[in-house]
Amino acid sequence: MTEHQVIPWKRIAVQATAIVISILLAFAIDAWWAERQERELEHRTLEALRSDLEATNKELDRLLRGVATARANFSRFQSASPAELVELDSEEVRLTIVSLVTPASFNPITATHDALSNDGRLGLISDPELLRHLSNWQRALDDIEANSIDLGAESVRVLRSMEKYGGPFIRWRRSVDDLEVLQNANGEILVVLRQDADFMGKARMHQYTLSGYLLELRRLDENLDSTLVFLEQEIAQF
Repeated sequence: MTEHQVIPWKRIAVQATAIVISILLAFAIDAWWAERQERELEHRTLEALRSDLEATNKELDRLLRGVATARANFSRFQSASPAELVELDSEEVRLTIVSLVTPASFNPITATHDALSNDGRLGLISDPELLRHLSNWQRALDDIEANSIDLGAESVRVLRSMEKYGGPFIRWRRSVDDLEVLQNANGEILVVLRQDADFMGKARMHQYTLSGYLLELRRLDENLDSTLVFLEQEIAQF
């Protein structure tokens, strides 16, 4: 009869425990590494968004200055007395009239946001408040696009009213009564602009639409500034 073999339960338990701990440690390391990679990807995504929004902010500031200047210049041209018109530079007036038929264009940089949306990867952004800010920003962009279309339509109407004179790109001179006039290449006076009811009516409507557009641009600028502030705070946490 063989002797009863003693099973080393203690050693087996220690080995089993070591194996379990090793497996759990491997899982923990994998999870830590995956989370770290995900955080790094989110960080790069937020930095790309910041770069896009900062570039958009510069473009928006440029447009705001241009629209505000165009509106102020036309207001001066419309309300100035004949004596005050003498003080207005002809080139300034020409640019004012040209601005009426040149649609204001806003080209926001949305490459990163579009890529995330199209690929269904907006979930990379973990903070729900930041996602809300970005959603509001996107809606604001859609709204300003509608305003741009309205303004473009008004620009076309002004252009149509000037086509009978050859459009806005005709030479200028100041007439004897100190009102700005358009003239053709032969020096023939085509129109005294402020005395042309069709042109001035459409120009005033254009300015009304432009005022609404400027208001929306300022709201958009506030939206963008708040989004950038919140985005900076999120990036600072990495």
